[in-house]
Amino acid sequence: MTEILRRADDVSAVTGDGETLLLNLSTGLWHGLDPIAARIWEMLAEPMDADGLVARLVAEYEVTPETCRAEIIPLLDRMRARGLLAGG
Repeated sequence: MTEILRRADDVSAVTGDGETLLLNLSTGLWHGLDPIAARIWEMLAEPMDADGLVARLVAEYEVTPETCRAEIIPLLDRMRARGLLAGG
């Protein structure tokens, strides 16, 4: 079964001046996102699996599916480990 990625319920986002910061309300820790991670966060307003996320990023950026997947899977793993994403 494919894991559906979604934003964690206890995370609040603040965007301004070209920056996106996420606050994990459970830990009290802030996390700064680079522009690509911020775009992924925006896309995950609609839960989707990693394949759907890769397809959307490939359509938006000049990147191959293989390169995109290789770049975003570690990012998604880090976001999940920090409690920013939930799966299931």
